[in-house]
Amino acid sequence: MSGRRTRTICAVSLMAVLAPAAVGCSDGGGSPSSQVSRASAAIASAKASAKAELDKIKGGAQAKREVKVGRVTHGAGGRAVAPLTVTNKSAHTANYAVEVTFRNADGDVVDAVVLRLSTVPPHRPTKATARSHRALTGRITAQVGTAVRY
Repeated sequence: MSGRRTRTICAVSLMAVLAPAAVGCSDGGGSPSSQVSRASAAIASAKASAKAELDKIKGGAQAKREVKVGRVTHGAGGRAVAPLTVTNKSAHTANYAVEVTFRNADGDVVDAVVLRLSTVPPHRPTKATARSHRALTGRITAQVGTAVRY
């Protein structure tokens, strides 16, 4: 691929963190409040894992305003799919790490992913796609939590 396109988009897997929440909600064991508590803990852990991944980047610049999220649709297996457009506002080709959170109709975080984009050219919109780790039902929206240009 040319330098004008994203070479690598890598979703950082938070499935290991989110799997206990999915299992806890489907196994029928425990009270509803304990299932909610386990799910809440898993989501908090997922957010912490995403933050830790972003904290590994040294010398980056805040770039949240350079990332736009489109309308979420449901793709294969019911996974939420959110189109992203990244516009590099710097004068040089750059890499990006973008945290995307998926929220349900109540505004609760139900999944989180970190995308890495390589060689994003300056001043040219670059497309990417964020996909949830698991099937999400109902009305789902996506938001950029943090974006770092480096």
